[in-house]
Amino acid sequence: MQVSVAISVSIGFLVYGGESWAISSIIGGLTAFLPNLYFAYRVSVANGESAKKIVQSFYSGESRKVLMTCALFAIAFQVPGLLIFPLMACFVCVLSVFWLALILFAQDFEYKSVREDG
Repeated sequence: MQVSVAISVSIGFLVYGGESWAISSIIGGLTAFLPNLYFAYRVSVANGESAKKIVQSFYSGESRKVLMTCALFAIAFQVPGLLIFPLMACFVCVLSVFWLALILFAQDFEYKSVREDG
């Protein structure tokens, strides 16, 4: 879903602003998507392990994801002719997919009271 949002936003910027806007947008989408992909891989590797291993994998994956995002932004800002607005707009749109998915999937679960009387 994140890839499709990045492509859609980049196509919109291509139509609106041209090639440099689209390239900046693609870079922003990759800056958000690649660290999330790495994090998903780290968490999936710990599937079936003990709770301690899962938590360790989660925290190490999240910290590396943040470092990866910083490194990708540092690399992105070295690209000549980079436009900040499309880069950040696509970055935020791709990150929004994750949060929107959490909100939508949270509605699928019923919240039940732990007390017997309601």
